[in-house]
Order: sequence, then C-alpha cells, then structure tokens
Amino acid sequence: DMNAETKVQVWLPSVLRRHTDGASRALLSGAKVSEILAELIVLYPVLRSHLFDAQGTLYPFITIFRNEVNIRDLELLETELGSGDELRILPAVAGG
Repeated sequence: DMNAETKVQVWLPSVLRRHTDGASRALLSGAKVSEILAELIVLYPVLRSHLFDAQGTLYPFITIFRNEVNIRDLELLETELGSGDELRILPAVAGG
C-alpha cells in the first residue's frame, strides 16, 4: 500500500542525546533520508546545527547508516527508505 506511512527507526548517538531530551531513538515517517532528518529537526530543532552547515549540507563528519550501509555509498540524503528500516547517526567522536 503506497499510502501507508513509511516508519523508520532513528538511533541517536549519546553525544546528541542532551539535545533530544535523553531520547536514544525516534520513530519517524519519511520515504527518504532527507525527510526523516527534517522530521527529526522538527522534533529537536537544535539538532540542525549539529548535522548541517549553514548551506544545509550534511557535515562530512556525520555518518548515517541505513541498516548496515553508509548513505554516502547510496544516494546520501536522497536514499530511499522502507518501513522497518533503521537509520543510525554517527558523528565522528574526535578530530585530528
């Protein structure tokens, strides 16, 4: 059923949880990674500056996996999602 909402589980890293009221995951609706991230930012607006630069580009040090695959190896923010997919957001812990 194409009208059924695509539900995707988003796992939030501990480093971002102080911006998500301590939530470690969120169940969001969206057919693409970009839509899921937009939903996430509606819930937790402060996350925008932790994920995107001023131009709205995903920071290079933010890695997002759809299930086991890095979205940079897929279609990045245009990567399509299916119900039951999981996204994991993994910021690089340290630079240098």
